[in-house]
Amino acid sequence: MKNILSGGKLLDKKNNFLFDELDILIKDGKIAKIEKNIRDEEANIIDLKGKIISPGFIDIHVHCFPKNTAISSQPDDIGVKRGVTTIIDAGTAGAVTIETFYKEFIKKSKTRVYSNLNISNLGLRTLDELSEIKNIELKKIKEVLKKYGDVIVGLKARASGSVVKENGILPIKLGKEIAKEVNLPLVVHIGNAPPKVEDVLNLLGKGDVVTHCYNNKKNGLIRDGGVIPEVFSAKKRGVYFDIGHGSESFSLDIAKIALERNFEAETISTDLYERNMVTPVKSLEATINKMLYLGIDLKDCIEKVTSKPAEVFKLNKLGELKVGYNGDLTIFNICDGSLELEDSVGKKVELKNYIKTEYVFIKDELIKV
Repeated sequence: MKNILSGGKLLDKKNNFLFDELDILIKDGKIAKIEKNIRDEEANIIDLKGKIISPGFIDIHVHCFPKNTAISSQPDDIGVKRGVTTIIDAGTAGAVTIETFYKEFIKKSKTRVYSNLNISNLGLRTLDELSEIKNIELKKIKEVLKKYGDVIVGLKARASGSVVKENGILPIKLGKEIAKEVNLPLVVHIGNAPPKVEDVLNLLGKGDVVTHCYNNKKNGLIRDGGVIPEVFSAKKRGVYFDIGHGSESFSLDIAKIALERNFEAETISTDLYERNMVTPVKSLEATINKMLYLGIDLKDCIEKVTSKPAEVFKLNKLGELKVGYNGDLTIFNICDGSLELEDSVGKKVELKNYIKTEYVFIKDELIKV
């Protein structure tokens, strides 16, 4: 099967496409050519003149395993139906439940779905999953990595008092030891103490990820108008920081302070699940728009939802407009007018000139958002 996506304006900072008007030939799901005026009599022509075409958006923090879990949604409701071609589930599944997640959801979804496996065997059957140390088992994690290593791209641990209960920093320490043993990044949710966020940051190293980096909690990364020094020490060690908007974890005011202090998240993500899809999170598109409001350039925002997440999680042949890569694309427009945006703490602002996703192209299919 061949498709020519014609007349769009390509946006991919990594490959130096800055609104270049070029055609893309996709053959059997892979990008075969990126040139002006591609001609192929066997190809189906899709006219996208005037629209912006980027690599398919990647959302690295969602919950999309809706079976006996405390929070979640259907993968395609979070993915292709919201302009996103690849999603990474953030620990909703653990070693005991990943098989069901794989067979019933990952394999059946139009969206590409990966997993950051919860270090707790049971994943998010409850929201205090790290209160029982016995549920953290290296042996079981190694066993499922042998079976599902193609979709497990990291491990997930939630460092909040309500999750770890009396265990404090111990589950995060164990998670880091396991991540090192199996050579995967550890993705850590930060929230209310215990454990102290400074202690969490000091455990992490190159390739690990901290999510919810712009929350406004007392145990957060920004305090008294400044960024705690452990953040910059972690960045020097190669730790990545992710937005992970969520129902309670993104403050526009905190993000503004962080950006003024040169603390910029590498990736933009949502922490989407059913209960926050109406408000305040809505979508990855809406979260990108909030970063545009804060002054991040569009090309940089798109990099933070395409090539950067693909780099962080070693997602093969994703996140770039490049010959040989998967032909996953997000097609969007820049709209005039005013859009109301709301953060996790009730602050509302208005953005002029916002993005609106219109289609995704994935697995040889154009899907209207």
